[in-house]
Amino acid sequence: MSDVSEIQPRSVSPALAAAPLGVEIFDTLQGAEAIWRSLEERAVATPYQRFDWINALLAAGAEKNSRVLVAVITRNERPVALLPLGLRKHRGLTEAHMLGAEQSNADWLIAEPGFSPSKAELHRIFALVSQAAGGIDLLSLSNLPQTWQGHDNPLLVLDHAPAPSNLYTAVIGPTPVPYIDHRLSTKRRSNINRGRRRLAEQHGEVRMVHVRDDQMLAQVHQAFLDQRGARFAEMGISNMFAQAPFYQLFRDLTRAGFGSERPTLCLHALYAGDEIVATSWGLQSSTHYSQYINSTTSGAAARYSLMGILISELMDALTVQGITTFDMGLGDFDYKTEWTKSEPVFNSVLPLTLKGRIAARARTQLSAGKRLIKQTPALWQTAQHIRRALFKLRNRH
Repeated sequence: MSDVSEIQPRSVSPALAAAPLGVEIFDTLQGAEAIWRSLEERAVATPYQRFDWINALLAAGAEKNSRVLVAVITRNERPVALLPLGLRKHRGLTEAHMLGAEQSNADWLIAEPGFSPSKAELHRIFALVSQAAGGIDLLSLSNLPQTWQGHDNPLLVLDHAPAPSNLYTAVIGPTPVPYIDHRLSTKRRSNINRGRRRLAEQHGEVRMVHVRDDQMLAQVHQAFLDQRGARFAEMGISNMFAQAPFYQLFRDLTRAGFGSERPTLCLHALYAGDEIVATSWGLQSSTHYSQYINSTTSGAAARYSLMGILISELMDALTVQGITTFDMGLGDFDYKTEWTKSEPVFNSVLPLTLKGRIAARARTQLSAGKRLIKQTPALWQTAQHIRRALFKLRNRH
């Protein structure tokens, strides 16, 4: 890795003397890596802005149709924030988005605590970025939380509207273990403990394992794919996790975290005897865990509150290692409310040209329509019914 002092980025001086912020542009992740990792140690960011997550996504082909542009925002030549963008051109429209946005649960400006630019300052920054990129028509920011670990989102000074799905978050630590004895109702706690006892009686010792070797990774990954594939088929969805970029991403990034105290991506498996009955993949930052995706078996063990047992075991492991905040990602499912609270997240579609303004209106209307469907139970049930019917029709041949 090159020393920061040896990096020769293309520098863009602030266009207006009134703007105290400058911008440095890098055309690759590796060019910005030293600054990114240094800033990451002191910045406010979700796990989805970690360098290792974005780098692994790109290596797995997640952004193969995008041109990379990393904007380092400086004050008095000192990096204070970082904006990793992917640029795509389609039908004459150049659109910028946060790298990895399609595979992540939250967009966020990687920034030092207290960094709170005005709306005008952000517009000047985006204008400089557009200038350096040769012109950007539209900047799309997705699923912006209002706050993160007590810090306000600096991007929400921009115009924004509620995103289609909500994010499910909780403060989980410090909490003594067993976690459920201190955080869940007596009824819910009793149901989980009863399920665990019966699962052990019928299938063998119940235990959760943090996957830390190649052999177990291969076994648990296959169990996850089988379990998720069966569940998705019920929902009328193809198993995206068996395809690129996820298949290779999950293998490579989990393996890269073996032996690390805070792996970017980690995998846990719930065993009953010798059977893998549930799994959980999650991203981590210093004190936060984001459950990215989970799975449970559809076999005989499925009757025993597997998700409740899995998460109760996971909470114990996380709080012991010092994790204090937790999320279960986007998507509205009833089981999430037993562990977390729903909070809205927001989309911001920022036009930078006339073409961008036209596209922004259409994009905003589409997002509003999706939210209406997802947040209206009758409409969402109808949409799910149609999706399942189409899935069955496609898979008849």
